[in-house]
Amino acid sequence: MKKILIYEYITGGGLLNEDLTSNLMFEARMILSSLIDSCNRSNKYDYRYFLDYRLTGMHSDKSIVTHETKDLYNLNLIKKFDYVLPIIPEINLDLLMYVKYLEKNKINKIISNSKTIEICSDKMKFYRYLNKYNLPIIPTYCSLNSKSNSKKYILKDKYGAGCSYVRIANKKDLKHHYSKDKVIQPFIDGDNYSLSVFFGTDDYRLLTINQQHFDINNDMIKLRGLTINIHHKLYLNILSAISEIQECLPGLYGFIGIDILLKDKQIFIVEINPRITTSYVGLNKTIGCNMIDLIANYNYIKNVITSKKYYIENNE
Repeated sequence: MKKILIYEYITGGGLLNEDLTSNLMFEARMILSSLIDSCNRSNKYDYRYFLDYRLTGMHSDKSIVTHETKDLYNLNLIKKFDYVLPIIPEINLDLLMYVKYLEKNKINKIISNSKTIEICSDKMKFYRYLNKYNLPIIPTYCSLNSKSNSKKYILKDKYGAGCSYVRIANKKDLKHHYSKDKVIQPFIDGDNYSLSVFFGTDDYRLLTINQQHFDINNDMIKLRGLTINIHHKLYLNILSAISEIQECLPGLYGFIGIDILLKDKQIFIVEINPRITTSYVGLNKTIGCNMIDLIANYNYIKNVITSKKYYIENNE
C-alpha cells in the first residue's frame, strides 16, 4: 500500500509563526477532513498529515504534529512516503517555494511542477502567458495607465487566493485603492463558475462544473458559496477550453481548480488554482467515487456529470 503525506497549509503548520484566526481556516478544515475521509475509504493508500500543534481537536494517530516550521521540511520524515500532497495557497508564493523544495530533493508529489505553479501564482504572468497562446483570458494590467475603456474594474491581489482581496471599482476609485501588489481587470458582467479537473500526465478528467455565488459588501467581493456539479449547455465548449489549457500548460498535474466566467456563449479564463480547492469537499458527495483513487488510475472515471448537486457554504 502506497503512503501519502498530506500537507494542508493552514491546518498543517503554515501559520506556526502567526495567529490561527485565518479567514481560510474554515475551508482548510473542510478540505483536510474530506481528504482524510477519502484516504480512510481507499484500499490503495495509507496516509499521514501534518497538523499544527494548536489544533488539538484534530489530533489522531494519523497526524504528525508540527511545532516549528522546520518540521515541514524534515527530509528524513518526508522520504518515508511515496507521495507528498501539498494544499498550499499561492499567497506570498508559499506553494511555489514548497514545491521547489520537493523537486530539489527529488520527492514525488501529487501536484503540478514548479514552472507551471509559478505561472499560475502570478496573475500578471498568468495573463501574459495565456494571451501568448491566444486563450480567452481576461485582460489584466499592472498599471493605472491601461488603455481599457471599461466603466467598472476589478482590483485584486497579484498573488492571491480565496478572494483574499477582490474589489469592484470605477476608474476614479482605482487611483485611491491601487498599489503595486495589485492587478486591474475590466469588469465583465457574466456568470462565474469553477471547474474541478484531474490532470494526468497526458490527459484530464473534468470531474464537476461548479457555480460560484458571490456577495458584494462595500465594493469588496467575497465568495458566499459553491454549488457543486451543475449542468451547463456549454459543456463541450468547456471541455475544449480545458484541452487548450492543457496544451499550453502541460505541467498541470493532479487536482486543479479552474475559474471561468461565462457571458452569453463566451468563455473567459479567470485563473487556475494549481492545487486542490474547496470544491473537492463536494466531489465524493456528487459523482459517487473515491477521488483519492484517481491518483492510482484517473482513467477509471470518465468525463460524466451526474445529476446530484451539493452546496458548500463559505463561513469565513
